[in-house]
Amino acid sequence: MDHPGQHTGFGLLRAAAVALGAMLLWPSLGSTPAASQETLDLLTPRLTAKAIQAAFPGAYELGPAEGRPPALPVYIGGELAGYIFSTRDLIFLRGYGGTPFDLIGGVTIDGKITGAYLLYHREPIIPPVPEELLLNFVAGFGGATLTDFTMIKPNVVKGATVSARLIRNGIREVARMVYKGHVEGGDGELALVAELDLYGFHELTWDQMVAQGTVGRKIVTNKDIRKMFKKEGGAGAAPDGLMVGDDGDTFAGLYVSLVNPPSVSRNLFKQYSFWYAARGEKKGMVIWLGGEGTFSWMGTAYRSTANGYRFERVELVQNNLRIPLTAYMNRKAPLEADGPKLKEAHVFYLAADSGLDPLKPWKIEVTVPGTNAAGEAMAVTFPVHYTLPESHMVLPPPPPPPVWAEAWTSQRTDISVLIGALFILTFIFMFQDGIAKRRRFYFALRFGFLAFTLGWLGYYAGGQLSIVNIMAYIQAPFIEADWSYFLLEPIIFILSAYVALTLFVLGRGVFCGWLCPFGSLQEFVGKIARFLKIPRVKIAPALQQRLWVVKYIIAVLVIGTIFVAPDQAGTAAEVEPFKTAISSHFNRSWPFLIYAGGLLVAGMFVERAFCRFLCPLGGALAVFGRARMFNWLKRRPQCGTQCRTCENDCPIGAIEPSGKINMNECLQCLDCQVDYYDDETCPPLIHRRKRRQVRAAAAPPPKAAGGLTPGAVPAE
Repeated sequence: MDHPGQHTGFGLLRAAAVALGAMLLWPSLGSTPAASQETLDLLTPRLTAKAIQAAFPGAYELGPAEGRPPALPVYIGGELAGYIFSTRDLIFLRGYGGTPFDLIGGVTIDGKITGAYLLYHREPIIPPVPEELLLNFVAGFGGATLTDFTMIKPNVVKGATVSARLIRNGIREVARMVYKGHVEGGDGELALVAELDLYGFHELTWDQMVAQGTVGRKIVTNKDIRKMFKKEGGAGAAPDGLMVGDDGDTFAGLYVSLVNPPSVSRNLFKQYSFWYAARGEKKGMVIWLGGEGTFSWMGTAYRSTANGYRFERVELVQNNLRIPLTAYMNRKAPLEADGPKLKEAHVFYLAADSGLDPLKPWKIEVTVPGTNAAGEAMAVTFPVHYTLPESHMVLPPPPPPPVWAEAWTSQRTDISVLIGALFILTFIFMFQDGIAKRRRFYFALRFGFLAFTLGWLGYYAGGQLSIVNIMAYIQAPFIEADWSYFLLEPIIFILSAYVALTLFVLGRGVFCGWLCPFGSLQEFVGKIARFLKIPRVKIAPALQQRLWVVKYIIAVLVIGTIFVAPDQAGTAAEVEPFKTAISSHFNRSWPFLIYAGGLLVAGMFVERAFCRFLCPLGGALAVFGRARMFNWLKRRPQCGTQCRTCENDCPIGAIEPSGKINMNECLQCLDCQVDYYDDETCPPLIHRRKRRQVRAAAAPPPKAAGGLTPGAVPAE
């Protein structure tokens, strides 16, 4: 097991040295391995007694890898009890940093998860304490079933919920594949289907059954049937027999239903042991057909041997399947529910091999014989459609929602807070001129936003972007990663999208100056240093330009590790102190604490020393930020020639002696804009203000009404 606390400073140097080869070598990356006999055979030497007992308690005899997908059969007392499988060998389940998990699990022959064991994982952003929670989380998988993983809550692993969700869904997916392939038989794809509910019962009235479709109904009036015959046979065409009543009276009222579910048969007929319900449990289908009105759907042909005792006026149809209804299948079944008075009510028994799928729509086609205008025989047909409501089915559990959907649902409040904060930040930049004109308001606003970034975004929500995130995006096309993978961490995803957008609008400063928790921490440390009157070191412009290059070199080396030494990428990313100072809340081993603490101490003497000279994330963002579209920071012709105020006040030295702002290094703190609008600080504005005061003093005083100078005493 790899623990973040086990890396040392030497590991950083080693990873950096290996990454240097990225400039010379660009090997092709392997694709996801397919599940095969050979891959799972590699699991056997990796298994330890502890891992076996954690994955499948009581398993002491394992067979060789077999079947598809391959799994190791487990025997207890000489009897097959289940299977042990590896997620790494079957689906190559990757962690948040792109490195595959090595997760062992077990499933019994009756579909229960026996347990799981995490052989290996390396997550570059998981702090030590949540890692222990992650291991305990995996150990608690025993007791879940293929259809019920609700007992496993990823949000209990505070700080590592992404990895927890990936692990949970990975073991569920592989367990279902193994169960389907070895127990149910098939190609390893689990296909749970709906079935008729032959045991459940809920009471329904006739009106409820008709309203919900448990009983299908078709009412054809005298007027309707006349229109049908006229359309098919012309004026004068009519059905056989007499039509009784007015146009609105019922010519044919047809009712159909599938009787097998007890919630249908018992509500229609009140006798659960009736013939059709009992026989319906023998896999055959039983349908009920009732009729009212002038028309008889039964006719008389079913009594004829020549006609095969077939009911010629009704036929069951499902897609291309046509099932004739005969007297052999028929039995009277008078309606006992509080429904209409039917003159015909029968059930029909369909053998199990009839081909009818009761869960899919079907219909009864009703044929009405008659004559056309010329007195020739003809007929019209109309359907009575039927679809069994889901309330009479045993439905399979719905497919689990995407892993990322659960994360977004569970973090609704945090997402809302973050989006609100980003709207505020956007407002600050859109109206920065008006804000910068109010010095006290600006400093209060900036202090409050940085406090939010450090406290809520960093320490509470875990929204510290890292070079690891950029590495994951760069690596994704090469490892054929599912892009929905990046939705697993909503806060990071939203933050990344906002930073990407603003990066091409204003440059890197929006993130580095306002949304970086570690950057905010450094700025607060700098404010404390100024309060304590600790002397500040001013870096000469020539030296500063050389030091700026360092972060770009570090960014190239760290990103290069994903191509030449992917297992060392997490170690190389430790050049950022974010994991120690923000993600882990300083809960790490002493080498990391000394490193992070040293950078903060350096920041007491040199403003944001890490951000300016060492941060690989800042270097990478600066490269992309060169494509920015706008520069909203105002400058005057006097800047750099007659005035150096902004240059001296810039906390990070991003203003050149010429007065130009180096936007690749600017953090968009807006300090220079506050000076730009302050006529107590900006020399050109001070000069203008004084000239206005001189002109105002030299101007003659205005005369009051009556020609008197204000303050003069009128003569008596």
